Amino acid sequence: MFNVKIHIMKKYINQEETLNTVEEPIAMYISNSFLKSNVLDNLAQNSKELFTKVIAVSGLTIKTLAENIFEITPKTFIKYKNNQTKIPSRIAELAIELNTLFELGNEIFSNSTAFNGWLEKENVFFNNKKPSLFLNTSTGIHLIHEELKRIEFGATA
Repeated sequence: MFNVKIHIMKKYINQEETLNTVEEPIAMYISNSFLKSNVLDNLAQNSKELFTKVIAVSGLTIKTLAENIFEITPKTFIKYKNNQTKIPSRIAELAIELNTLFELGNEIFSNSTAFNGWLEKENVFFNNKKPSLFLNTSTGIHLIHEELKRIEFGATA
């Protein structure tokens, strides 16, 4: 195991004084983002599970998911789902975000049918547009997620 020494220094005009020295394992200083850096790569390698989960959790058809959200053909969607073609990072990222969003939405609304109904209704938060129109971008998914969190905590007013 590697160890890292951290010196806490106090600087004076031209003088340094070591106040404390700490020796800790290096693993303590690796950020979470570093540990999560390969998540997309790992999930993208098994696109069958990723896309199967999107279909199951969203309750949407392959045609709707492919054309309206991923902006690809249903045929390409099926190729990704069946591991016949490597999934692009942008689409893998969108699928991961959709899975998270639909899991939260299904939890708040009790099922995918009720959540999909909410997504298809005009909403003041989205300038009187349907939230479903924003599912094709990460920014849109994040805005929908924020609104779901407001609903979850009763802060919609």
